[in-house]
Amino acid sequence: MTQDAVTAYWSARAPQFDGVASHVAQREIWREVLEAAFEAEGPKDVVDLGTGTGACALIAASLGHRVTGYDGSQGMLTVARAAARAAHLDVAFETAVIDEAAIAPASADIVTLRNVLWTLERPMDGLLQAHRILRSGGMVLVSDGLWSVAPQYRSTYQPELAACLPLHDGLTETLARQMLTDAGFGEALSWQHLFATPPYPGGVPMFVLTARRT
Repeated sequence: MTQDAVTAYWSARAPQFDGVASHVAQREIWREVLEAAFEAEGPKDVVDLGTGTGACALIAASLGHRVTGYDGSQGMLTVARAAARAAHLDVAFETAVIDEAAIAPASADIVTLRNVLWTLERPMDGLLQAHRILRSGGMVLVSDGLWSVAPQYRSTYQPELAACLPLHDGLTETLARQMLTDAGFGEALSWQHLFATPPYPGGVPMFVLTARRT
């Protein structure tokens, strides 16, 4: 099963993942970018889908939001929970893959998917789940990149697993905007210009987009 293979892969990588992660090496600039992109006045209910080691979840909690992160990989969540404890942040981490997460409809103000869509067998399901759980006017934040530009810096699956993932090579901002429209979101805003230097090595074209649930 594709999802089981993806989950097992990330669980195996979890102990070393944060050692080379952009959100750790450039923590403060990621915090500044997400704070600006959230456009939040006061605490919000934030759901981080495909949270991994908690990149967006921990930043959102540090900004004062109420945060729940979901991921299918127990290994990744073990690292995320330890990071939350070390930072004295209150984040609820739940074990669930995105399309099976039992999240009440219209229960979130912000949903984040950072470097998630490329890992999904059905990427649109992630955006449709975000749309379902957002309140009217709520915001989805999607960040990803065209990873095939610098494959030496990216995770690699076995060829048979990669072949099951339509966005394994990554995605462009143009494609992401079209997917957000197809999922029922309004016009997307971009935020990657706030990075003073590219957040990933190898010249990877990346984006940070937000869009509202209409």
